[in-house]
Amino acid sequence: DTIEIEPAMVQAAKIGFGPRVSRAFTDPRSQIVIEDAKTFFAINNKKYDLIVSEPSNPWVSGVASLFSKEFYHTINRHLNHDGLLVQWIQGYEINFKLVASILNALSTEFEDFAVYHTDNANLLIVAKPKGKLGGLSPNIFQDKQLAAEMNQVGIRSIEDLAVRKLGNKALLSPLMAIYAAPANSDYFPYVDLHASRSRFLQQN
Repeated sequence: DTIEIEPAMVQAAKIGFGPRVSRAFTDPRSQIVIEDAKTFFAINNKKYDLIVSEPSNPWVSGVASLFSKEFYHTINRHLNHDGLLVQWIQGYEINFKLVASILNALSTEFEDFAVYHTDNANLLIVAKPKGKLGGLSPNIFQDKQLAAEMNQVGIRSIEDLAVRKLGNKALLSPLMAIYAAPANSDYFPYVDLHASRSRFLQQN
């Protein structure tokens, strides 16, 4: 299932990314749903092994709620046992206290997570609701198509992935505490209230 609120984005992806996303449009198992993500989960009882969340930047109106305790609680209920959430966060036009607020929200619903650099401007979180995350597996390089894609961004070995890891929940939680950022919530929308200012000041 691919959930996208803006129909034009679906068409743009089909035209702009071509073969890289073709299976989303041609695989009979694939379903593209034009809907708000929170609404989709509210009206469906499906469970998944993997949920990837890549919303727009948090300063866009309404988007910060996809980085909230309540949304993470909903995601948790839709993951199978040993399922994972992968969450993108911009590393540009945002300050560390806002990132801390997001991670603190995530911590309320997920027992473990790891944060990775994707490049010099974005972060990727891998989170597990129950138990500890396992280690990185070199098996991903056995898929020739995937290996070729990763090679284009300089990932040629498991070490190239490992060096991008900033830390896990145990390591980063004390750092989050220093910033004393409240966990982002629909009822106390810290990120929504401060993200626009961070963007205006071009904080990174």
